[in-house]
Amino acid sequence: MANLNLNVLLHNQKYNMSLQQDLEIRSGDQCELCGLKDNLAIYEVKPTSAVGGSGIDGSLLACETCRAQIDDSGAIESNHWRCLNDSMWSEHRAVKVVAWRMLSRLRNEGWPKDLLEMMYMEDDDLR
Repeated sequence: MANLNLNVLLHNQKYNMSLQQDLEIRSGDQCELCGLKDNLAIYEVKPTSAVGGSGIDGSLLACETCRAQIDDSGAIESNHWRCLNDSMWSEHRAVKVVAWRMLSRLRNEGWPKDLLEMMYMEDDDLR
C-alpha cells in the first residue's frame, strides 16, 4: 500500500512540474492576470468542467497577490485588478473566466462595468 501511495505522489509531482513548466512557457513566466513575475504558482480554475477540464486548459499561472485575492473576496484591492483590462482578452479560457469573475466581483467600483460590457463569454464558461 505504501508503494502505491508513493507512486501516486510521484506521479502527481511529475504532473504538476510538467504543468508548471507548460504554464510558464505559455505565460512567458509571468502571472497571466497581472503580469508580475514573483511567487508564481498554478491556479486551477473551478469548476474545471467550465474551463475545459483539468490540466493546462483549466489552469493558469498566477502570482501570490492574485491567488490570495481570488480566494478571499474580503482581501480584494480593486486597483490591483485594473490589469484585467489586458488579460481579459487572453486566448486562454481559464484566464478569461477568472478575469470575468473578478470583474464581476468588482462591478460596484464602476470601471469594471465597462470592461464587462466589452467581454463576450459563452454560457458554458460562466458556470
